[in-house]
Amino acid sequence: MDLGLQEARVIVTGGSRGIGAAASRIFADEGARVAVVARTNADVEALAAEIGGIPVIADLSTAEGVAAAMNEAMDQLGGADVLVNNAGSSTGGSILEAEEEAWQETIDLKLMGYVRAMRAVLPAMQQQGSGSIVNVLGVAGTEASPGYVLACIVTALTHVTASAGQLVAPDGVRVVAVHPGPTATDRLMEMVAKGAEAQGLSPQEFADKVLGGRIPQGRVGRADEVARTIVFAASEASGFTNASQLYVDGGSAAKI
Repeated sequence: MDLGLQEARVIVTGGSRGIGAAASRIFADEGARVAVVARTNADVEALAAEIGGIPVIADLSTAEGVAAAMNEAMDQLGGADVLVNNAGSSTGGSILEAEEEAWQETIDLKLMGYVRAMRAVLPAMQQQGSGSIVNVLGVAGTEASPGYVLACIVTALTHVTASAGQLVAPDGVRVVAVHPGPTATDRLMEMVAKGAEAQGLSPQEFADKVLGGRIPQGRVGRADEVARTIVFAASEASGFTNASQLYVDGGSAAKI
């Protein structure tokens, strides 16, 4: 299937590691021109060199950082056809455990980072009459749990996605959310490393056994599986999907 991404101008935030890196690679394989946006210089430079992309070093937790990153990316690409918002994560903890600093960091980077990046690219997309934004969120924000209160930021971004998608649909622009379940990224492997060592398992084996045991498909996801959904959602093949959500979670959410 031709996804219609040849020469597409793509910006991927958090694009140098994990799901973002996998998406950057697949976009490049589809013939897109990719701006890889992240704050770790070595990772960004290495991934951009690998895929023939454009490295953009940025701290997306401030308004100035987002503006500078989006301006540089669009200047280098000559505009934007796709924005993948993927930067940022939040720590676990209940309402009594999550420190105020963690709340503010999550709001600044995850919530406002996504919102500011969207606001930076949407006017150009509206003017050209085309474009797509994919917000990478997560299933934790679709169902409350006592131990992860900061997932409410994802819930807020789900609303932002639907609201923005409805607003710009008449202009030929789409906004879609992708919700990964537990995914075998470096971050997840680091989180489960101690538990894996205690059971004499590799982090991947431990994640598939312990976390995957609660997933109907019996394992955690892989970054490339989520990335393929992101690329599909951004492409012409998904042209009538807007203001909605796609789940990549092995059947665990089972939303109706």
